[in-house]
Amino acid sequence: MPSQPLSPDETCEDAFHSIVTGCLVAFDAALDEFNTTDRESGPHKARVALRRLTTVLDAFAPILRRKHAMVLRERVKHVFRKLGDVRDHDVFLRDHAGDAARKDLQREGAALRDRVRAALRKSGAGQLAAQIAADVAPDGVLLRQSHEGRAFRAMRLAEFARTALEQAWATCTAYGESIAGLPETTQHDFRKDMKSLRYLAEFFQTLYPGLAREPFDSDFRAIQDALGALNDHAVAVERLRRKPGAVLPPYPDGALAQAEAVWSRLRGETPPWRDQPTR
Repeated sequence: MPSQPLSPDETCEDAFHSIVTGCLVAFDAALDEFNTTDRESGPHKARVALRRLTTVLDAFAPILRRKHAMVLRERVKHVFRKLGDVRDHDVFLRDHAGDAARKDLQREGAALRDRVRAALRKSGAGQLAAQIAADVAPDGVLLRQSHEGRAFRAMRLAEFARTALEQAWATCTAYGESIAGLPETTQHDFRKDMKSLRYLAEFFQTLYPGLAREPFDSDFRAIQDALGALNDHAVAVERLRRKPGAVLPPYPDGALAQAEAVWSRLRGETPPWRDQPTR
């Protein structure tokens, strides 16, 4: 979430700073948790903060220098992927490890954590938030300084947010009516695009309060949970296929049915930014 509630009359630049600041604070706290504890929540919350950060970088691209934003995005994704190795292991251990294999997997997980912590220290992940804060400052390298870029930076947020939400909605609805009919890789892309839409809805809730009410509030979370279960199953299957004689877990039909039902309901709704005046 933004570091403070957003106002429809503030500028895009001010809103961008507020949202980025909120992401960086959340990331620093989660990274500290990952470095000092073995709780599952550390890498998970750190990845959520980074995924929210990439969403805001993509949404606010018109005010950013493209090459600098691409470099920053790659730095963020590098940390995201490293933490993803730990997150995937944690989920597999929780959901698919039998008693016989649990101790070995716990040892593997501890060694993996140590390797990832060392790799993140070497890459400067602990300084990432401070570096990004400097990059996004008004005189930093990330903001466009051209006449067109400054016009976008000064744009009223309500106008900008409506366009960003509509583009994200169009990206998701372009996948079609049925999730079940999508190939696995396309389902994964749909999941990522739905996640971006959900985060944008959370960023801009104070502008369009309907986003915080039903069905949007619950459905954005519910479809993400269902799609996440499908993704976790795919990761587990890929891992187990490398082990001779391993028994593959059953396909999560319930998660797919839930995702289908929620998506059908969402597609039939009118998004709040279309018919609801900006507050």
